Amino acid sequence: MTEFPVRRALAATFIALLIALAMLPNLVWLAHDTTGSVWVAALVLPLALLALLFAFLGRWPWLACLLLAPFALLAPLETFYIAQYHHPTSAQIIATIVATNPLEAREYFGRVLVPLAIVLLAGLALALLAAWLSFRARLRWRGASRIGVFCAGILALLIPLGAGYAASRHAVASASESASASAPLRDYGDSIKQGFPFGVIPRVVEYRNEWDGMRAEAAQFKSFSFHARRVGPPLHQRQVYVLVIGESSRRADWQLFGYDRPTNPELSKLQNLVPIRRFITSWPESIAAIPMILTRRKPIMAWDAPWHEASVLRAMAEAGYETYWISNQQAIGEFDSPVSMYAYEAQHVEWLNHASWTAPGSYDEDLIQPLKDALHASNHDLFIVLHMMGSHVKYDYRYPPSFTHFKPTQVSPPGEGSTIERARNSYDNTILYTDHVLAQVIGVLKASGAVTALWYESDHGELIPTPTCDKEGHGVGTKPEYEIPALFWYSDAYQQDFPQRVAALKSNADKRTLSADTFESLIDMAGVTFPSHDESWSLFSPDWRYHTRWVAQTRHIDFDTARFGKDCQRVLPGKKPGSESRFVPGGTQAEPQS
Repeated sequence: MTEFPVRRALAATFIALLIALAMLPNLVWLAHDTTGSVWVAALVLPLALLALLFAFLGRWPWLACLLLAPFALLAPLETFYIAQYHHPTSAQIIATIVATNPLEAREYFGRVLVPLAIVLLAGLALALLAAWLSFRARLRWRGASRIGVFCAGILALLIPLGAGYAASRHAVASASESASASAPLRDYGDSIKQGFPFGVIPRVVEYRNEWDGMRAEAAQFKSFSFHARRVGPPLHQRQVYVLVIGESSRRADWQLFGYDRPTNPELSKLQNLVPIRRFITSWPESIAAIPMILTRRKPIMAWDAPWHEASVLRAMAEAGYETYWISNQQAIGEFDSPVSMYAYEAQHVEWLNHASWTAPGSYDEDLIQPLKDALHASNHDLFIVLHMMGSHVKYDYRYPPSFTHFKPTQVSPPGEGSTIERARNSYDNTILYTDHVLAQVIGVLKASGAVTALWYESDHGELIPTPTCDKEGHGVGTKPEYEIPALFWYSDAYQQDFPQRVAALKSNADKRTLSADTFESLIDMAGVTFPSHDESWSLFSPDWRYHTRWVAQTRHIDFDTARFGKDCQRVLPGKKPGSESRFVPGGTQAEPQS
């Protein structure tokens, strides 16, 4: 006779453990951020929704447990992420995860990968066991307590929404009454979306909508036209322009920008090379950073990879340039990879890296011969994109053994040097090798006899371990991930034919600039225009103007008014007004004073 009470008690215990697991990410988040909005998003709303779930399915609590099973699987992963970054995941993070390969995942998690996998499976097992025990014990929730909890859950959901509308009445009236009226509801939805477990659903929906939109937009690229054309009289020499997109390169480790190590011995000796000294990217992940380089009018804070216009490759082709995309990264698919989507706008596409991310041997020097081949394939004017592997993890796989200049490295025998020293040396060797490859590319352009120029910038930077920060990689949202190297090299013939462009670029090279300037700059670099060309974004124009340098990872922050965390230099909202805001496109302003 006592068998059923024992079973029910055991089932109730496991349900309680399942609810605790579902709330664990929220509690970790709350431990790092105790603001009122976080209390609502991390505690009030998730608990109310959990209460409603079990109250609504009171006759079938086993079904509620099954519905929570996928979230029980994800709860340890969400907890790990929040413990690392002090903020919940988002649709952007989901997109990054989808674009991540197994090696990147292994590098990111390191030694905790296997224990984390075990914990994930344990979370799933807990949910399934709670469901089985509840079903076996015929557990039911009836009576006044169920109705009371259900009503309390609804009340807990309505109070924050009502408080939001009440607060909005006292806010300063905005230009748009409808936007002001919708703000509390939007903020309420954001609060639900940030919480776990139910916030995962709108995050995934948002990601899928954006991803599907990307594919739909990509299908329309073929009919898009900039109506681009050349400006100025035709030249008697062929013109060849090269855009080199780096990978995971941080400006702090470049000798050209003041680093105390000789990581740029070859570029430092070159004439006609202009470092862009205060250049940043707005995103610390390739999936959002590279489209910012290639496209125009894409809002800086729009994390989704595509935009409704074609890339710079289309504009160059319309203006008469033969276009190439030569990549030492992997081809995932024409529309399945945001970068590949733009790559296939080129008339000629070549993927060089047919190996695995986990293996050495596919080095960036592999780009040199295809570049030479493109130069000799025709006598047309050319616009060529070279996509490097750069400084992507594993660092020691990104350069040949002959470039092991800084030692010991991460692959050196155990016991040689500290973890910090080994990571720094391995990373700096990748910069040394990038220096060599860029010098080789410039050498090929010099020998071409064409009017030629090269623009280089990295997609984003990288975080490497320091005595105060043990994190490594990118996507964290720290200063070294946003501050990227950029440079311009030009031939003597280019200087002779386009002195105004060179002069304008040099005058803007030390100003606060960002990757959103790249598209219009490339257009002017190659002597192209189109009806809506905006020279206020072009570093080759005297009409260039400073634009707010928004950066984003989980929040929108003005980089020039931001604070930087003490440990890992995480970019944080500054004390000045406007340092954190919802991004509103349009307008320019005076450049902040140093």
